Amino acid sequence: MMRSPIWVGAALVVAAAGCDSNQPGEDSPTTTLTTSPGSSAGSTGVDGDASGGSSSANGDSGPSDDGTTGGEPVGPPPVVFDFGAFPDVGEFCGAPDPVVCDGDDDDPWHAMGLNCDGGPQVTGSFLGNSEQLFVHQGNFGTSDEFPPREGEKMVILSSGVAEEIISPAGNTSTPMGGGSLFDLPDPMTRVPVSPDGSANCADNPALIGTGDCSNTIDVQYAQGGDANDLAYLRLMAEVPENTTGFTYDFAFFSVEYPVFYGTQYNDMYVAWLESETWTGNISFDEFGSPISLNAGFLDFKDAPNPTDCPVPCEAPELAGTGLEGHAGTRWLTTNAPVVPGETIELYFTIFDLADGALDSVVLLDNFLWTCDGGPPVTIPG
Repeated sequence: MMRSPIWVGAALVVAAAGCDSNQPGEDSPTTTLTTSPGSSAGSTGVDGDASGGSSSANGDSGPSDDGTTGGEPVGPPPVVFDFGAFPDVGEFCGAPDPVVCDGDDDDPWHAMGLNCDGGPQVTGSFLGNSEQLFVHQGNFGTSDEFPPREGEKMVILSSGVAEEIISPAGNTSTPMGGGSLFDLPDPMTRVPVSPDGSANCADNPALIGTGDCSNTIDVQYAQGGDANDLAYLRLMAEVPENTTGFTYDFAFFSVEYPVFYGTQYNDMYVAWLESETWTGNISFDEFGSPISLNAGFLDFKDAPNPTDCPVPCEAPELAGTGLEGHAGTRWLTTNAPVVPGETIELYFTIFDLADGALDSVVLLDNFLWTCDGGPPVTIPG
């Protein structure tokens, strides 16, 4: 299923006659900005076109000699409330339309909807063993739960051999010899910007660049102490003009479930953003924790555990994959803020914690530029 970018205002506009009912962050296909009485700023739909304005009965819309527009007094300018470091996008969304081109090759960026002719362009690189990255065509598994989110393909990134995870007969416990890391590779870090969690970069933009803006990584990371078999895809891109956000889709799975569920073997997935608006993890579970074995959003459990899933505890959604008998999330969607014209870096990162055995994996697809602002958020896709 292809999703088109939608426009959601990053500012709240209040007119003399009242305020618009669409508040920032609502999931609505259009957002209308109400200005002064007698005029309309128009609304912007999924295609980014803007329309509106007032006119007189004879079609004239210019100012008259007495300082009115269309025969009506011009009201005071709208009052705009700024939301911290997140910029107002204005009336026009410049987020480019997606282009699908993953049918002819196994380029991971093409599989995610990037670097297609006429579409959004990025510079990409990969760190890890080459076997930890695989481009998969068609549904993941034999159920209908994990189709590609755009085009025909998706990226699989694993702490083991990525291709092995697509078959129940695959080896899903493969140490990759990547070494043990007390901290994440630069520029990523487990260090929170606020050790007591009392502030983050949305509350205090001065903290941007001083560590993990979300204050989420270290709590989970410390359970295992060190990362093993780490691999990441790195994306670098210039943000299009009049574009204030991006989204991408992912799903996380771990073979550590059920035997090591709730222990220090808490494999993790981190999406690290380097931006003028945020430096740190941007993908979370429903409790605000990073995506890991022990965190929430582990929707599909295909074996019982004594904590929260008694017998029979089955997940037919994982049928036909190497995750049968284990666990994973559904498709999730992360939205994060950016500044128009800046150059961002984004690291999609998977790793084992405390050991190099029993693999974990993330599916990645459908990167889109958008005009949604606000702090990073993840929702079921």
